[in-house]
Amino acid sequence: MSKRRVMVTFFLISGLLLAPAAAVAGTPVEDFAASDTDRSATLNPAEFRRFIALSAAAGRSRAVMVRDQNLYDRAFQRLDADRNGQLSRAELQLR
Repeated sequence: MSKRRVMVTFFLISGLLLAPAAAVAGTPVEDFAASDTDRSATLNPAEFRRFIALSAAAGRSRAVMVRDQNLYDRAFQRLDADRNGQLSRAELQLR
């Protein structure tokens, strides 16, 4: 393999590994699963921020608004119906 080809391959692979959230945004259910880093089936406030980032990257208008206006805490509190500090798929109305 030529040196040039090795370098191109390296840059392509590193680009995939370091890609921003926009490159991996999927459906809301996929974004929830990707954001749930502790696999608890709920999102804590930090995981919720990632969920919003993925959703905003996918162009979902409410997520864009939350991100752009820095309304993470307010949105989290409004969605946390049972006030347990975690957001479930049901609270986010994801099926």
